[in-house]
Amino acid sequence: MKKLTSILSLIVLVILAIWQYFTDTTKTKHQSSSPVIEQTKQTKVSEPKFEPKFEPKFEPKFEPQFETKRTDIEKSAVKNPDVFANYDVIMRNDHIGQNAKAPVDYYMLALSWSPGFCDIQREKYGDQLPYSSQYQCGNNRTFGWVVHGLWPQNANARAVSDHPRFCKGDLPALPKGLLAQYLAISPGEKLLQGEWEKHGSCAFDSAQQYFAKEQELFNALKLPNQKLSRDELFGWMKQHNPQLKNAYLRASRNELFICYDKKWQVMNCQSK
Repeated sequence: MKKLTSILSLIVLVILAIWQYFTDTTKTKHQSSSPVIEQTKQTKVSEPKFEPKFEPKFEPKFEPQFETKRTDIEKSAVKNPDVFANYDVIMRNDHIGQNAKAPVDYYMLALSWSPGFCDIQREKYGDQLPYSSQYQCGNNRTFGWVVHGLWPQNANARAVSDHPRFCKGDLPALPKGLLAQYLAISPGEKLLQGEWEKHGSCAFDSAQQYFAKEQELFNALKLPNQKLSRDELFGWMKQHNPQLKNAYLRASRNELFICYDKKWQVMNCQSK
């Protein structure tokens, strides 16, 4: 009996030892895995901390660069007039003045090379172009040759003041609608008004007739679309316009002059 009791006690001790072993192992695994889980949790929680770092690096830096470039481009822009300004011409303000007694012997069509004229205006005024030049020389304008004017001439003139000028005195401003019809060939409402008062009134009954004749003569010409020297310009014009073949033309820095008799046939311009 004692022997059996001893065997049973031994079995119980072995079972207790085995149970104790597995209990300790489970605790060890649980303890070693806890930090890993906790660390993972901490890593996930700390991830948003990296997002704000990208915000200050990129967004604020690029926007001002585009603003600077845009400002540089717009700095030299000149606004084109959307409405007519005070375009009337006052005779007493003209430095040459009136000559209503001079005869009309022939006509001179004065054409202006717009890019050259506008270069002179910008050299003189910079970005502050006078209003009278803004339509012709403002941003996005691409005028080439334009009509400066059609001038009645005195064959015996020795000075500019000897030619007919302001023959009907100081005239009222023309209707805006009339001027608008001819801005494509004479780009400036004050230019049109002034040419009518100074020159057109000496040979035409109305401004409409005067501007229509300018347009007719202008449209009858073929004109180069590039700047040429004086000799090159004369050669080009005579080659492409048979009616000018034998005519003596005149030119100045940015202007070309073609002369017509009183029947509107091309004739030689006087040398001076």
